[in-house]
Amino acid sequence: MTKHRIIIDCDPGHDDMAAILLAAWHEAITIEAITTVCGNASVDNTTNNALRIVDAFGLDVPVYRGAELPLLNRYEFPAEFHGPSGLDSSRADLAQTSRKAEAMHAVQAIIELVDANPGEISVVVVGPMTNLALAFGLRPDLAGKIKQIVFMGGSATEGNITPAAEFNIWADAHAARMVFRSGVKLVMFGLNLTHQTLLRRQDIAAVRAAHPGENAVADIMDFYCGTYYRFAGADKPGAPLHDPCAIAYLIDPSLFEVRQLPGEVIVGDDESYGQTLIDIRPQDLAHDTRNKNVGVAMTADAERFATLVTQALVWAAGRLSAQS
Repeated sequence: MTKHRIIIDCDPGHDDMAAILLAAWHEAITIEAITTVCGNASVDNTTNNALRIVDAFGLDVPVYRGAELPLLNRYEFPAEFHGPSGLDSSRADLAQTSRKAEAMHAVQAIIELVDANPGEISVVVVGPMTNLALAFGLRPDLAGKIKQIVFMGGSATEGNITPAAEFNIWADAHAARMVFRSGVKLVMFGLNLTHQTLLRRQDIAAVRAAHPGENAVADIMDFYCGTYYRFAGADKPGAPLHDPCAIAYLIDPSLFEVRQLPGEVIVGDDESYGQTLIDIRPQDLAHDTRNKNVGVAMTADAERFATLVTQALVWAAGRLSAQS
């Protein structure tokens, strides 16, 4: 089994929480740090949510507060899917915490961790890429020291915040463009893939059944799925669980088919802003000179993925009960 040392760069977020818990649960992953960024909510809220997650589940992981604003883009933080706090629940909630973020800024923490462990740290980005872009702006050589960046963002097909753009990339497309052009190894889990990976009603029921009574893990995920059903229709079999895909890939790459393809982020001042332009055209391999800079996940074993995530959430619900 390949062991992975990771930084989770995130904007919690219900599916961010599921990604953190999946990483904390599995023996193949060591979380070196959690860094936060504005995205699903303000950085005040995303940092507080990360601290609540770490505290509630007894995780021995430092949390570093990151960028307060995107490089150039400005927008109102969305509340449709994650609620005003970014981590709302249908009933039981995670307790508030007095724990504080580390004094060091997230960007400096990324730089120092990668510098101290060249070629060993994978950065899992499940929010906007602002922190990484700032790190690369300060230290362009850092890209050569990161093992890989595995990220949830973009799409090889349609968007969700606009017809062309997915939210994480759209929120700071200029930052994402810097990362796409950095030369670092990239593995992308976009909407074309994550819409195949559902957290189903029976999965949440299994988490609830494993720990009857108050169950904040099930309630938080139930809130997230409920918001999806309100937008997409209650007849859907489940809600896409985007962010854990990046962690699941590190645990078991065989869950996904990944193709190496050319990719760019569009930053033009029009309706294409924030699009990840992935060139999926077939080519004569003998004469293909394109820069295939992104590994793009194309298909998933949805059943095995759901089983993996459900196991982690059951573990987390039990751990939360034990911590109470």
